[in-house]
Amino acid sequence: MDTINKKTDSRKPKNIKHHNVRYVLSILKKHGVSTASEISKESNLSVTTIVKILDILKREGLAKSCGKGPSTREGGKRPELLAFNETYKYVTGVFFLRTKARYVLTDLSGNTLLLREAGYRDGTDMDACIEDACRQVSEILAEQKLNAAKDLCGISILIDGVVNARLGTVVYPIHNRAWKPGRQIMDRFKTYFPETEHIMIENSGRLWSQRFLESHPELAMERILTIYTGVKNTSGVLLDNGEIVHGANCLIGEFGHMMVPNVKRAVMCECGRTNCFEKLIAIDRLPEYTLEEIDKSAEPELYERLTEHTISPAELMGWADEGSRAVQRVMDQITEYYLAVISNLMITCDPKYYVIGGAYASGSRYFRDGLVKRFDETTFWGIPFGANILFDTSAMEDGNRAYMTAPVIRQYLQTLRLDD
Repeated sequence: MDTINKKTDSRKPKNIKHHNVRYVLSILKKHGVSTASEISKESNLSVTTIVKILDILKREGLAKSCGKGPSTREGGKRPELLAFNETYKYVTGVFFLRTKARYVLTDLSGNTLLLREAGYRDGTDMDACIEDACRQVSEILAEQKLNAAKDLCGISILIDGVVNARLGTVVYPIHNRAWKPGRQIMDRFKTYFPETEHIMIENSGRLWSQRFLESHPELAMERILTIYTGVKNTSGVLLDNGEIVHGANCLIGEFGHMMVPNVKRAVMCECGRTNCFEKLIAIDRLPEYTLEEIDKSAEPELYERLTEHTISPAELMGWADEGSRAVQRVMDQITEYYLAVISNLMITCDPKYYVIGGAYASGSRYFRDGLVKRFDETTFWGIPFGANILFDTSAMEDGNRAYMTAPVIRQYLQTLRLDD
């Protein structure tokens, strides 16, 4: 027992130092430009300790000098301004879509330096698609005059499907069904880029959902559940202390395949079941749903546009905001579908915050107000829901692809050894 304690004690100072270096690095990365005194106040570490850590970071190239700040009111020495060196390393992201792959190159702050897409030679041949992707990454590095061994800190691989991120395997590639599940994607990338230590694979929807924390860092330590709806698909994630929760079967986040009870219609899903949430709320069903609800004598213009197929689902959501009773009844129905799923998630995941994003959240004020109202009215055994509904109204397809490389950057910085 004494021997074990001595070993533990001998490692403790080094672990504390390593933690402090990474902590200071995270502060520097968060604030952009800082002084040793400012970092000291935020970290509760002494200025002397901060100066020593900053010297290590400057020596390693992770911190850069930005000149001198203003002197104090007492006229003291002007402090050095330091910033995180985001170009210390780079990271690439590869998103395997159905017929093509999307590629991104970012710096360590997640700034997009390059974004492109390229089709597969044969989308049914997994080996050929992976070979295409590895070659594209090599070409991107060559174009940017980057060396894979020296300049690349990692590769982030995304795919739509059930992914075991811990083992680095694809359990079920939903949009690439001719592909075989297993380790092939990870293994091939590691063979092609043997000098790259951090190669990760994750479900694309989970990573997209996790990006909400970038604009809301104050929620990073909370338990958050996200539901994002696209045109046909729904993605989500359960975040606990900023980390993705996968579960034993890697199925946490497949909220779109939760079955909604007591639904009159029967909508088949690709998973083989009936009335999965994402199929019931698919926005391309809005015209059909509205035709079922509309009184053509009360809303003749809307009825005409529906029968002539000259109105889009996005426009229909706007009609709900403008007072169309037919569309509002449809949105009320969609809201009940959401509430059914949220109620089940409440007793299985019990998060503090629900983040609702995607088509309905960004497209309809009537939907947002209605969901909050129904959520606040709902109880379980008379117990009010002790949680909050938040909305992410940003577009699901934007130019910022930082979410594609964020997990690799985080892993790289967390495991980076910086010793004196």
